[in-house]
Amino acid sequence: MKRIGGQLPHWPPRLPGFWHGLTWTVLSKLLLLFGATGVMTLLIVQHLDIYQIGTHLEQIRAGQPSPRDITANTTLRIVDTEETQRQRDVAASRVPVVFTEDARAQANAQADLDLIFAHLLKSTLATTDLDAVDLLKVPRTTAMSVHALTPETRQRLHLACRLVVADVLRTRIEQGVSEGKAGEQATTLLAARIPDATQAALAQIVVRAVLRPNWLKDDARTLQRQEEARLLVAEVTRTYKRGDIIIHTGETISPEVLMALKENGLLAVAPLERLLPVCGLVLLAFIALGIYLRGFAPLVYANNTKLLLLAILIVTPVWAYMTFSPVNEYLVGMLTVPAAAMAIAGLLSVPIAIVAAVLTAIAAGLTSDHQYAVVVLTLGSSMAGLVAIATIWPARRAPQGVATLLGINLMLMLSIEGLQPGNGFSTLWHDLMTTFLWACAGGLGAFCFAVGAIYFLARPFGSITHFRLMELSNPNEALLRRLLTEAPGTYHSCVMVANMAEAASDAIGANALLTRVAALYHDIGKLKRPAFFVENQAPLGIEENVHQRLAPKLSFLILAGHVRDGVELGRRSRLPDEVVRIISEHHGTTLAAYFYHRARNENPRGDVVDHEFRYAGPRPSTRESAVVMLADSVQASVKSLKDPTPVRIEHMVREIIRNRLDDGQFSECDITLGDLQRISNVFMRMLSGLYTYTRIEYPDTKGEGTRLRANVNSEPAAPAS
Repeated sequence: MKRIGGQLPHWPPRLPGFWHGLTWTVLSKLLLLFGATGVMTLLIVQHLDIYQIGTHLEQIRAGQPSPRDITANTTLRIVDTEETQRQRDVAASRVPVVFTEDARAQANAQADLDLIFAHLLKSTLATTDLDAVDLLKVPRTTAMSVHALTPETRQRLHLACRLVVADVLRTRIEQGVSEGKAGEQATTLLAARIPDATQAALAQIVVRAVLRPNWLKDDARTLQRQEEARLLVAEVTRTYKRGDIIIHTGETISPEVLMALKENGLLAVAPLERLLPVCGLVLLAFIALGIYLRGFAPLVYANNTKLLLLAILIVTPVWAYMTFSPVNEYLVGMLTVPAAAMAIAGLLSVPIAIVAAVLTAIAAGLTSDHQYAVVVLTLGSSMAGLVAIATIWPARRAPQGVATLLGINLMLMLSIEGLQPGNGFSTLWHDLMTTFLWACAGGLGAFCFAVGAIYFLARPFGSITHFRLMELSNPNEALLRRLLTEAPGTYHSCVMVANMAEAASDAIGANALLTRVAALYHDIGKLKRPAFFVENQAPLGIEENVHQRLAPKLSFLILAGHVRDGVELGRRSRLPDEVVRIISEHHGTTLAAYFYHRARNENPRGDVVDHEFRYAGPRPSTRESAVVMLADSVQASVKSLKDPTPVRIEHMVREIIRNRLDDGQFSECDITLGDLQRISNVFMRMLSGLYTYTRIEYPDTKGEGTRLRANVNSEPAAPAS
């Protein structure tokens, strides 16, 4: 590529004027619009399985009833999977069980028999002996009866049992097949060897306890032979002539039949023009959402990153619902759509979440077998989820919100199930526990997914949440640590401004936490040149104010540069857009009066104009930004008072607020006169308590006597800038 002036030309080339604005403001949003529409359309079409049947556009899905009779257009042979499976099952059932000989069967049986009689031949029968005999499945009563015989009789009985076990186990005894015949054979042999019927009955019980099959089932080889038998059965095919009905109306469509219909050309993917209505509906929905955002959420509409986040949180739950709804469409519906709605509420705003939830619920219902029920369930659960997600901060309120969500889910489930055809509350009570578990699982799962999404997506997409604001307000954050060490005077001033701004925001119903965080960071631009600001000169060991040797205009440019530097540093540090906006607006277009009047004094000819000493703006666009502006101005001005009495503080606070109002600094935000009055009262109360109280006198123990030294407030430094 050819170099121009020693540097590579910009690529893609910059488009001047109108076209450059069109590139970034219109084309980017068009890409988002058509991209989201395309993805959503593909998801819906893929899930609906819309095919062309002759001249009809139908939904043909495996496991669902056929919408019409489907006839053959030529001679076809289609595999009858059900009949094929039945014949293969019959062939497998006819395969005989495979047995394997157990060469140790007789030895193990004789060992068990000897163990039994080893305990029974003892002179006394202890409890441990009875327990051992019980383990060999000989009843305790039988053991005691045998032990009651004379020792000689027991020995003869033992020998007879050994001979009978040996004779029986010489024959083939198959597991689960000929075990009963073996027991009958043992009974016959024992009756022939033992004349006494009672003794023969006892011996029969003992022998049956130790007998076992000597040919065991080989399940692995049997299954192998059954599979071989299945493979020998050929597929059963059915021949259909032209005009024959392959599937009747209402007949369930199997996956194999659906595949055969596709392979034989009976089902063709619907042509593009037949799918355009779906695309048109999705496009219309996204356009309506864009119009809403432009009119009622302009800050989100202007931020392409947040538009991308919104598109992801709309498309993802639709995909998840379509993917997992075959498992349980009600449970999946209560998990996916409400979770996305709660995440949008936490990351963007509740009104946007309501509109997005409506669109997502309709999309989920469009692809559901129970459209009305799914729309009602997902939309109702989403509205309840918005109530629950509002309670995640502070955490102690979360159980109440989750309980509300679970209760509404249960009521929705009961109502929907009760309204289903053929159902009623009489039959619904049988599934009450299952319904309750579904409602709880859906609500808890959606809440957990939403909180996780809010936590993990807030930072990458620059969204502002309570969690993110709490992180930023931590004094150990990198920027605040730098401010404390490199510009300590600015840091302590920011903390004071933050305390005042937070209290004032709370008084007027604004976002107090956002206001506090923005106030903590509003002067981070001073990190670039901390020594040029008077509040840092003494802590940094600088004795001379450098501005005394600079021209007023140059001093003002340095002063005003901290706003631009703060914006750049905030963006580089990935501060939320709302905080960066307040950093850029906290001076508005106010006049740097100190340097302006100094310039006029040094130039008495009067060619100094005030607009050269005004900040570049913009003016505050939110109430939070206006509060930070007022807190910063009031704190710096009151600190410069030599004798800060309550009356003088009140006069200073009211004068600054009136000057900012008359100067038009609040013309672009929705703050009211009532808000300004409440802000004024908060500032006066806090500053009066800080600067006008006196401390008690402590005795001076270092000198002689008990001289008292008054501990009063030190005189504040001169105004910073």
